[in-house]
Amino acid sequence: MTTPPRFAVLGHPIAHSFSPVMHAASFRAIGFDGQYEKRDVPPEALAQALDALEAEGFTGLNLTIPHKQLAVPMMDSLSPEAQRLGAVNTVLFRDGKRLGHNTDGPGFLAAAKVTLDFEPQGKRVAVIGCGGAGRAVALSLAYAGVTWIGLLDVDTARVAALAEEIARNAGIPVEAIDHTRLCEADLVAQCSPSGLAVFPGPAAHAADFRAGQCLYDIVIPPGQPETPTMAEARKAGVRCANGVRMLVEQGALSFAFWTDREADREAMERAVLEGLAHG
Repeated sequence: MTTPPRFAVLGHPIAHSFSPVMHAASFRAIGFDGQYEKRDVPPEALAQALDALEAEGFTGLNLTIPHKQLAVPMMDSLSPEAQRLGAVNTVLFRDGKRLGHNTDGPGFLAAAKVTLDFEPQGKRVAVIGCGGAGRAVALSLAYAGVTWIGLLDVDTARVAALAEEIARNAGIPVEAIDHTRLCEADLVAQCSPSGLAVFPGPAAHAADFRAGQCLYDIVIPPGQPETPTMAEARKAGVRCANGVRMLVEQGALSFAFWTDREADREAMERAVLEGLAHG
């Protein structure tokens, strides 16, 4: 009797993760006999956890905060996406090797297309929050053909480092901006923690936006579909989406990397929305 493929998401903290219910819903929908769990792993224990899970016969892993960059030197090889982003959120164990991949940027691009019909080619974009997620989003947009990127973050050194990296690797105009210039973008990507419990306020206000823009807020708001930043942007006539679909697309792309099979994205999205509705 063969053992079902096993997967897990590792993070610290991890209790809030919707990945297990999301993947379980897709597994049921497509008739895939697999198991997916979450494990709380502090950063100092990541190397040991990877060894243990590989020894236990796991097929693949997702990695979330704070492991994505820590894991890079622990891989045997990296996909082009993981190399470009310098971070790993998906691991495949195969033939005694660890293959590192990153679905953050592609997940964002796919989600923006599905929810906002946004195509990056030839567009101007602004990114609020230039940490791990914001960096992945900004770099992915740069490689996808945008013509200008404005970066906004309270950490000016972080903005400068990311701007230099984008200019060096993608060769497009990139600037540090303030809130008064958000209106110059076709798409605003909200990648800061604004809207989460630790930062409950909006990342920008209605006066910062203009009608006809798009806002993709990667935050998944607990209990309601609208983040504080989305609520402000809507007042200005901005089309908005929250981070649920990005989570779905990231997960579906991870599943394809592990199995060469397509996940059921709609089943995944329903599972996340149900989980949010029930707190």
